[in-house]
Amino acid sequence: MGLNARVATLPGHEITVEEQQEFRVDDLLPSRVMRPADAQDAARGLRLCDLVPAAVVTWGGGTQMRLGATPRRYEVAFSTERMTRLLEYEPADLTCRVEAGMRLQDLQESLLAQGQRLPLEPPHPERATVGGMLAANANGLGRARYGTVRDWVIGIAVAYPSGKLARAGGKVVKNVAGYDLMKLHIGALGTLGVIAEVNFKVQTRPQVEATLLAHFEMLAPAIDCGIALARQYLAPAAALVLDQGALRDCGLAADWRWTLALKLEGYAREVEAARNKATGIVRDAGGRVEEGDVPSTFWETARDWSAPDDDHVVVRAIVPLTSIHAILNALPPDSRMMALPGAGLVDARVAPGSAASTLQRLRTAGGDQGQVIVAAAPAVVKKGLDVWGPPPPGFPIMRALKQALDPNGILNPGRFVGGI
Repeated sequence: MGLNARVATLPGHEITVEEQQEFRVDDLLPSRVMRPADAQDAARGLRLCDLVPAAVVTWGGGTQMRLGATPRRYEVAFSTERMTRLLEYEPADLTCRVEAGMRLQDLQESLLAQGQRLPLEPPHPERATVGGMLAANANGLGRARYGTVRDWVIGIAVAYPSGKLARAGGKVVKNVAGYDLMKLHIGALGTLGVIAEVNFKVQTRPQVEATLLAHFEMLAPAIDCGIALARQYLAPAAALVLDQGALRDCGLAADWRWTLALKLEGYAREVEAARNKATGIVRDAGGRVEEGDVPSTFWETARDWSAPDDDHVVVRAIVPLTSIHAILNALPPDSRMMALPGAGLVDARVAPGSAASTLQRLRTAGGDQGQVIVAAAPAVVKKGLDVWGPPPPGFPIMRALKQALDPNGILNPGRFVGGI
């Protein structure tokens, strides 16, 4: 079948040149676009794609499209841009149900009207969607205090290439039915199904928020201090260690070797107590609490730093806390680094030419219990990198699930671990 004839058989709508560029994934362009109106429509659309079969890449806000390997094929852009409704919200129960295409910022604004929030902060919330956040397992800076996406999802609806729509979990916090299905799709990068709806538990917004910056001459004490603070009863909402380059990226030009930035939040009395406790721990560790104004955009810039819109190469290590020092010591001297000590997470921007060797060193330093991936890279660099690293021990099960749920391999083919 010729190319034109193949395109003519594809489901979806014709796509303009501008739309092709909008839905580009690395160096691949789609031939068609589908924009389902709701969960059932998404299931029907996937069934049409599976009958061809046509390779599908699901699109939300596009903030995590640099994550993952380059797809083997890409024919249909499957956009959730019409699935943006807040379907249910029960402030008294601290729960809500939303469509996967709803942007995080819009959801937070709806919750704010009732004095509530979802304590997840993925990069670029003005564009990031609920479904994309789950698919990429994008948690944000507060994961050591508030947990990960999995801790706040209580229900999910997923569309499959078979045309079926499966639901798991429920609308109440204590419902545990279907937990494995929810866990299966969070972080799977849309390779097993298209997340269509999500039920969240939410929380009351904190009364007060404050920022504390501490300066250290050595990296190890800064990291150890961050870990110690994460274990406190009044733990920071976010604690990150930045080198000079990352600090400048976040709008602070101070000549500090290593900076520990703490976000404190809660009731006013709690925040004051947390500030005093943190100050004491910092000083005991040899650090100095810095006075002065913090740029109003500091935390937003730090949040977005690991998902750049430009051609930076970002490598990410998630390791046990006992391995975090080894990871940091393995970074090249010209890298820029931001770490979440309490979560065992390190993001580093590295030069394209050193990315492959950096990955190798970090994977050796992280050992069998760690994971080191390429979080973002331009297509020309990504082609020469092992984006995900060795498949995990449970990979045969992952492959069997892929075969069972997507037998024709139409969903994000090749983008996930092991070429799934």
